[in-house]
Amino acid sequence: MKKGRKRVYDVLLVLCILVFLGSGGMLIQKIVAQKQNDGRLQDLSSMVTEQVAAEDLPQEERAEAEERQEQDLEPSPQEIREARLARLEAYQKVKELNPDMVGWVRIEGTKIDYPVLQSPDRPNFYLTHDFDQKNSAYGAPYVAEECDLSQECPNILVYGHHMKNGSMFAALDGYLDKDFYEEHPIVQFDTLEEYGDYQVMAVFSMSAVDQNSPLYTWISAGTQEAFENYVSYVKSQSVYDTGVEAEWGDQLLSLITCEYTHQDGRLIVVAKKLQE
Repeated sequence: MKKGRKRVYDVLLVLCILVFLGSGGMLIQKIVAQKQNDGRLQDLSSMVTEQVAAEDLPQEERAEAEERQEQDLEPSPQEIREARLARLEAYQKVKELNPDMVGWVRIEGTKIDYPVLQSPDRPNFYLTHDFDQKNSAYGAPYVAEECDLSQECPNILVYGHHMKNGSMFAALDGYLDKDFYEEHPIVQFDTLEEYGDYQVMAVFSMSAVDQNSPLYTWISAGTQEAFENYVSYVKSQSVYDTGVEAEWGDQLLSLITCEYTHQDGRLIVVAKKLQE
């Protein structure tokens, strides 16, 4: 009897050890995948910033920029413009690595600084694949298939995962706090042809379960009526009033990620493109 009981205990102990080792192995794999993903995205960002830094300025402009840096002054509008144009050229190096690249999204002071992809013939492909088109729980920020960036899409929809380690679009959570918005009012979204600054105008969360929501009819904003209805809706749902308005003819950018206070929740940050 005792031998039989001991045998059961031994089996249970072995099973516990196997479960522990399996869980430990899965955790290690997760950590490795996280580091690989973060490292790859950092490499892509460095490709852009290093090329921008290497751009040759005329001697007079370079001397002026260096003087402003020494005096800890803000860059001049011309310096900012030159840097943004240099980024457009640098994006071509990244596009050589993946022809699906269509732009770049960046919010200063956050982790959001990523290439943006689009796969019109493979809906939601980058929901489950990374920049290198490998299967990944992190996916990659991507533009909705129905948005044609070459035709001035009225509302550019960019999706990204909300990762627990704070990567991808997790930083959008900050916009639920008005103080964060006031510190980060601008989202930079560049296509391969032009750079763009978008001012946040509304922040709201919702459940994606209700497919009858009028939002799904208006979100593409392809007509004046749909555009105006979308603007009215997001302003009414916003967690605070930004004071920013939009009218037909303006271009919108909607950043969309998961949100966890609703069933199948979504957090949507809507911004309006500023004129240079």
